[in-house]
Amino acid sequence: MNQGKRGFTMIELLVVIAILTLLMAILFPSLASARRQAKANVCLSTLKGLGTATAIYLNENRDRFFPFRLKRLYPEATEEFVNGYNRKSPRWQWFLETEHGPVIDPLPFRRLGVPFGDEGLGLGRNEGTTMTIDVFLCPSLADERFEHDIRNGAYGYNYQYLGNTRQDPEGTRWNNFPVGLHQIKSTALTVLIADSRGAGRQHGKHSYALDPPRLAKEDKNAQYFGPQEEDVPKGLDAEYYRYSPVEMRHTGLGNVLFVDMHAEAMTLKQLGYQLSETLGIDELPAGTAVPIELGSGTNAGGATNRLWNGLGVDPLARSAASPTG
Repeated sequence: MNQGKRGFTMIELLVVIAILTLLMAILFPSLASARRQAKANVCLSTLKGLGTATAIYLNENRDRFFPFRLKRLYPEATEEFVNGYNRKSPRWQWFLETEHGPVIDPLPFRRLGVPFGDEGLGLGRNEGTTMTIDVFLCPSLADERFEHDIRNGAYGYNYQYLGNTRQDPEGTRWNNFPVGLHQIKSTALTVLIADSRGAGRQHGKHSYALDPPRLAKEDKNAQYFGPQEEDVPKGLDAEYYRYSPVEMRHTGLGNVLFVDMHAEAMTLKQLGYQLSETLGIDELPAGTAVPIELGSGTNAGGATNRLWNGLGVDPLARSAASPTG
């Protein structure tokens, strides 16, 4: 006897849909978390590649660190420095050459017949601030406004301690350049390059500059807040948001490359930053890194440049915390 084909009942169909929905609810967060972790791992790998490029630079330049931005070949020079690619006042990224070639393709600028800088020249995407290689990209900063911008991109350099080419008040020497590798007492405890925030609550401007927890003034380092007044987002306190700390773009962690070329993910607190605790301080979101001026006579809540100054300790933070300091 032939039996008719039996289909799903409504109840069975609803049960299947409920099970699938439950599985999706369980799996999707895990997949999203795995995707974020994969991006963080790619970022770490990128930083290690920059570490290799740094090691090559040091080897070829008598173990001296590269400048933050070389506007003049020496402090008293009157002419703007131009590198071999006809780029004037190159930023630190230009000094880390890789197999991918120059940071910005110089070919579109050759017809100008003059050195090129940041100016908009009507050349579309290949203008003077747009990097044409992917060596300095972090996949967690997938924002076309910033990802290829040499000033406002993913990574910043510990310039105040390793390569500050700003002039001291007398104008006769660099604030802190060139710094030799032999001057770094603890290479495993000295930040080299890291995820950088730039100006603003979220990722902002001039992130190629990476500021330490306590703004460095010893050894003639200049106190410098980073971007100018006009670069600070409207409504934000300039004192705090011209500051460019490490950016926590990897689920509350920032990736950091150290001078010994190892890289790891760290929190702002681990890096020595003082954090705001409430929204009541100049509208600062809780957990925001707060810039601290050195020589204020206070330990400033434990802010320390221990992982920035090349010493592995912060003598100024120690003396400020001492009752007899």
